[in-house]
Amino acid sequence: MRDKAFVFDLDGTLFETSAKVLQSDPMVGPDYVEFGDAYKLLNESKPLPLIKLAQEVQKEGYRVFILTARRNIIAPAIKRLLARYGITAEYVFCVGDRGFDVAQYKAEILRELGKEFQTFFYDNEKPNLVLAAQAGARVFQV
Repeated sequence: MRDKAFVFDLDGTLFETSAKVLQSDPMVGPDYVEFGDAYKLLNESKPLPLIKLAQEVQKEGYRVFILTARRNIIAPAIKRLLARYGITAEYVFCVGDRGFDVAQYKAEILRELGKEFQTFFYDNEKPNLVLAAQAGARVFQV
């Protein structure tokens, strides 16, 4: 039997965060968003109840992964935030640098993880969950 991997989205799944889009004008360039603000992530995020599941499965010896639409530049801050709650992510996948099809990118990663692990995916966005299920992950909407 394959090992189990528990894969969690970050915003709205493990943590309630205050980051938002501040500008959305295609004439100006890429959106300016607060999702890359490490200070805001570390100081304004509030854990949601699912954080207890992440803690429990890690204590049981299962691998915990983060799969977020944030950009790679914020991965170190995500690891620090998780560490406050006793969670060490096996890997923090940030798909925000890859463009706009977040659900498809998340599904690709889950498909690859599924080759090695029985994968359980937790997210608060239905489009992410639909494609994740098609990729073979067991999905849970929060």
